[in-house]
Amino acid sequence: MKRKCFFVILFLVLAIFLSGCGGTGIIPSTSVLSADVIVTWWDQSYFEYYGWFSPEVHYKITNTGNVDIDYYKIWFTVTCIDGSSYEDWTNGVDVNVGYYGVDFTYIDVPEKEVVSVMVTDWELTHNTW
Repeated sequence: MKRKCFFVILFLVLAIFLSGCGGTGIIPSTSVLSADVIVTWWDQSYFEYYGWFSPEVHYKITNTGNVDIDYYKIWFTVTCIDGSSYEDWTNGVDVNVGYYGVDFTYIDVPEKEVVSVMVTDWELTHNTW
């Protein structure tokens, strides 16, 4: 009798354990949040009043995932003629699935000439509320 009881309890414990494995927490999500981000154009202007150079950076963010991008943050690195580099970021909202957004930002580079601008990182957010 004890042996039979042991197997029944073991069966119930395994059944409870395995039934938990089929919950939504174990099944991988099919939502993909991703984007391609590129610098499309940049130019450096000197603001005489302020006494500093500021590259105007135009970029394109394309939603390559299958959920809308509700908010994004993009980091840029500029390299100057003297080898120094500066990092800055910008942000934006609402890039729907299959679409892209274009925008621009300015990066503060005091009294230095910029030779290149590149995207170094980005963060994407999709709200599920």
